[in-house]
Amino acid sequence: MAVTLFIMRHGDAEPPQALKADAIRPLSTLGESEVLASANWLNEHLQEHHGKLDWLLASPFIRAQQTATIVESIVPSGQRDIVDDAIPESDPQDFSDWFFAMLQSRYPNAETIVLVSHMPFVSYLVATLDKKTPPLLFPTAGMAELKLDVAMQRADFVRMIVP
Repeated sequence: MAVTLFIMRHGDAEPPQALKADAIRPLSTLGESEVLASANWLNEHLQEHHGKLDWLLASPFIRAQQTATIVESIVPSGQRDIVDDAIPESDPQDFSDWFFAMLQSRYPNAETIVLVSHMPFVSYLVATLDKKTPPLLFPTAGMAELKLDVAMQRADFVRMIVP
C-alpha cells in the first residue's frame, strides 16, 4: 500500500516580541490565507484521488497548531497528534525512527499523512527520508509530497507544493 506524506511548513507568523517567544508566535493574516490556499489544494487533490487524511501531526508551537487547525477545517483528519519532536531544532533522524515505528504499530492502514512543522526541521527531514534529495527551502505554508516505503523506512520526494 502506498503511503503519502505531506510535510508542511506553517504559514507566515508574527515576529517574536520578546526573547524566547518563538513558541508562542501566532500566524499572521497572510499566514492564515497561505494555509487556507494549501489546505484547499490538499482537499482538491485528495478528492481527485479518492483519498482522505488519515493522520495529522503538528508541532506544539502556536503557529503550527493554528496551521493544523485550518488544514483540519478543510480536510478532516482521522487522528490529530501533537509531536514535541517536530520543533525547529528537532533531530530529523530521531523523528523519522519514531514516525516509522508509529506507522507500523499504530497506523498500519494510513494512506495520507500531513506533518506541520518548521524550518529548518522540515528541510532536514525531507533530506533524511530521501537521501537523494538535498535539504529544501520551504516557503511558508509550502508542502513537500513524499511517497513512503514503510518497510524500508525511507521515502521518495515527489514535488513541492506552494500556495
